Amino acid sequence: MSDVGTLALVRFEYTDKSGWKVRPGLITGEYLNDYQVTFITKEVNKYSHEDTSVIIDNDDLSAGRLKKKSIVRTHKTFWIEKAQCKRIGTLKTEVTDKILRLNEEYFVRNYYNFAHKQNQPFIPGKSRVPYAGRVYDEKEMINLVDSALDFWLTTGKYAERFERDFADFLGVKYSFLVNSGSSANLLAFMSLTSPLLEDRRIKRGDEVITVAAGFPTTVAPIIQYGAVPVFVDVDLETANVDVTLLEHALSNKTKAVMLAHTLGNPFDIEAVSQFCQKHNLWLIEDNCDALGSTYTPSQLSAFSFEPSAYIRE
Repeated sequence: MSDVGTLALVRFEYTDKSGWKVRPGLITGEYLNDYQVTFITKEVNKYSHEDTSVIIDNDDLSAGRLKKKSIVRTHKTFWIEKAQCKRIGTLKTEVTDKILRLNEEYFVRNYYNFAHKQNQPFIPGKSRVPYAGRVYDEKEMINLVDSALDFWLTTGKYAERFERDFADFLGVKYSFLVNSGSSANLLAFMSLTSPLLEDRRIKRGDEVITVAAGFPTTVAPIIQYGAVPVFVDVDLETANVDVTLLEHALSNKTKAVMLAHTLGNPFDIEAVSQFCQKHNLWLIEDNCDALGSTYTPSQLSAFSFEPSAYIRE
């Protein structure tokens, strides 16, 4: 059984190396014959401002007692032989969990600064600007490790928080997280095939206007369901749909328009929206490459956070 979470009396060496003092520490790790011990002090007011410290008192213990309220400084740790530790109590599981997570957060932050942080300044005209890629700092890495510690392999607290915050950011009522932008496109399209929509429901054989030069995942849901994609050419200057051709693609079988913004450049959504409103068509916006562009939302939008997708600032 693990001794992690156990309070122990340990011989601490003074900072000035002038001697030793026996004082309580918290066992936060163990390996073979050694414990990793985290520093505990009664100087609560002195260290309470540290974001890596946790205040504990007797209500936080499941066994033993503290002489007075103390503070665990999770970033101050050392290894010592087990034989040099005398157990005096045990923290409650939830308190130990909080301290261990702060301990990991401290080490992840250090690892990010060592291995990932870009220290080179950006020089206009000289520094390389990738067309896409990962944009992250220690916060993302800390959240990633925190999620891994829960070992929750499906939708969990971070997904629920993201859905809520993302909907607030967009100013919409609902946001639903799936595994990819491709799946988001499929889900958005399939929602319009529901019998609950009655006459406006997309049925097999109905036509959906889309763009001729774009992403296959914008067209795939149309074909997968059994509807018919009607392709419209692009404007060569913007690589987006040529809105002057929309009326030519319209027929009595047209039920929707499904388009993507090309490489982060929004298509003429005002013209497309007016066309859809005029003919009572659904507009499905594949917005996987244009998050951050602003316009009145369409009826359904799909977004992506895959590294090659764009986020406009």
